[in-house]
Amino acid sequence: MPPHAWSHDLYDYRTPREAQDWCTISLRTKPANGPALPLVLLIGDSITVRYASEVGAALKDKAYVSLLGTSKAVGDPALLDEIKLVLRQNVYAVIHFNYGLHGGIEGYRSGFADVLATLQRYAPSAKVVWATTTPCQQKDDAPDKGVIERNQIAAAHIAKAGLVVDDLYTLVANHPKKLWDGGGVHYTAEGTALQSKQVAQVIAPLLPLPVKPLRVLMIGNSQCPLMVSNKLIENLAASDKGAPPIQITGCIKGGASLRSHWEAGTGTNTARGMIAGGAWDYVVVQDIYNVQAPAFQPYARQFHEFIQGKGAKMLLFGTASILSDYPAGFERQHRLHLDMARELKAAVVDASPAYTKYFGPQPSAERMESLFAKDKAHPGLWGSYIYACGIYSVLTGRSPVGLAAPADIPATVAKELQAAAWAQHQETQAALKQ
Repeated sequence: MPPHAWSHDLYDYRTPREAQDWCTISLRTKPANGPALPLVLLIGDSITVRYASEVGAALKDKAYVSLLGTSKAVGDPALLDEIKLVLRQNVYAVIHFNYGLHGGIEGYRSGFADVLATLQRYAPSAKVVWATTTPCQQKDDAPDKGVIERNQIAAAHIAKAGLVVDDLYTLVANHPKKLWDGGGVHYTAEGTALQSKQVAQVIAPLLPLPVKPLRVLMIGNSQCPLMVSNKLIENLAASDKGAPPIQITGCIKGGASLRSHWEAGTGTNTARGMIAGGAWDYVVVQDIYNVQAPAFQPYARQFHEFIQGKGAKMLLFGTASILSDYPAGFERQHRLHLDMARELKAAVVDASPAYTKYFGPQPSAERMESLFAKDKAHPGLWGSYIYACGIYSVLTGRSPVGLAAPADIPATVAKELQAAAWAQHQETQAALKQ
């Protein structure tokens, strides 16, 4: 027999197997725009494969359910390879495993501890559930002594590890009906439904509580609608597995300044009315692009005090100026917002220098105009996206590089916009500490 390609591996891959081996892997993770639900992994043989889809349906609003189904037996080192392969893909909140119908009893006896150790090593943060192996139909409906022995072997390890037990054996064995489908191993639709219901019921209370979304109110003017209507910030969060979901609500008035927002009073749909009426985590405040210090500073201070009084944090959002005012207007916006952030000890998104970073040292007119709408005053989609990346960086402290971007932005451009926003965020954070 020729040497195995992985001859350095200590596993003995000559373990006898069945005439036909199989493995099915179906991995589900958070879609780009989907809710931030925990991940669950079902591991097992054909019994698990049959109830997996029903478990996924039962937990559809609570978790994303993946499956590793295999004919490899406990005691076969290839089973450990398959488990490692799947566990290296994602971080699972709950792992439910059910093995015992394949292979010999001695392999099960010697190999169960290895399966358990592999789960604990490659998924150290997961809550692990062991399901007892279901019985095969015996002559005269006698107890399945072989499966009982396997469950006893496993139970000793499970008790020592203090893991949760899902007793599918008792569920089936004590049922008043014969639930086998005629082959003596698998179950009827009723039997499978009975198992899937119990599996879902065992998993559900082990799932982590839903992640509380960041609730953000954005107060601004016509610099913001494209960013808000396209849900650019929310989509960045949805594509970041480590980030909380973000919910953006807009108080957007064309041509509005902080002064006009403040002087609008506290009625319905006014900035102050919405601040007072919602339990916000952050309130983003954005002034008009050509605002001067005497008009900006007093209202930034008033909004800051009002927002803090309602239990939220203020985020100053300094947009870019109009293109014809480059670079003087960009520098004015930069200094105005950075100085105010230092005074108030507030968070700030400094978009003007982020734009400048994207422009580069000697930008062409085409490159500069690419961030603007046709009027060269408002941001286009690309400019709005760099705004969104900057705000996302401040809200989460996480890099937007590699996250979701609108389909209308080429991937290479999206990476440049993300990198410019993140680099500026880091630079601004350092400047605030000086």
